[in-house]
Amino acid sequence: MLNNLLIPSLLIPSIIIAILLICALIFAKLLKTPKFRGVIGEARVKRIIGHTVVGEKYVINNLILETNGKTSQIDHVLINPKGVFVIETKNYSGDIYGSEDQREWTQVLAYGNVKNKIYNPLKQNATHVYNVKKIIGDLPVYSLVVFVQNNSSRINCKNVINLYNLHARINSGQDLINPMQMERAYNCLKVRNIEISTNEHVKNIEKQQKDLANGICPRCGSKLVLRNSKYGEFWGCSNYPKCKFIKNDNNKLSA
Repeated sequence: MLNNLLIPSLLIPSIIIAILLICALIFAKLLKTPKFRGVIGEARVKRIIGHTVVGEKYVINNLILETNGKTSQIDHVLINPKGVFVIETKNYSGDIYGSEDQREWTQVLAYGNVKNKIYNPLKQNATHVYNVKKIIGDLPVYSLVVFVQNNSSRINCKNVINLYNLHARINSGQDLINPMQMERAYNCLKVRNIEISTNEHVKNIEKQQKDLANGICPRCGSKLVLRNSKYGEFWGCSNYPKCKFIKNDNNKLSA
């Protein structure tokens, strides 16, 4: 009788260990997914920019705006006396090479054995900045791309920064916005913030890709026209200079 009772009790620690190992494996797998890494990165940025303090600063996370039937998802908007910061969070691994004007950057992994092309996030964030400016009016708006893994040293652009530089960046410079302007901008954006499911947002992006293929600017809805530059012909927005969108063969839209 005693032996029969001992056997289950001895199995319990083994079962617990097995469950913990399974949970650890699942968690390790989740850590490698882009979506989970994105969530972790955004959480780290949230800790630095903090929460809304009325009269001092205003914060909106995961702002979704609809313009001309199209939606854009903005990771963070911070409004403080220095200006309005539209922040895109990136949790890229490896070494990232690129500049502000390049449409694609290069991600180098596995000691140089793996190279990926990634769409320039500054161009993605330019659409977000454009939409924010249309809503809040004539206030200073800044585009910031934050590299959570602090590996932005090979990017030649002052608007791409490491996570550890974020606090200093959003608090440097002279005050340009008074408390009344900050609150007004915050309220204008909050009113325009919409609730939409992930599936709906993905469908909206797919629609924008179709519009792009049909010669419609995904940023402002105007027609794309063929232009010339010293680098050759390109398709640009007919609403230039208000809208500076440029189409290329590898244009991608992102949430």
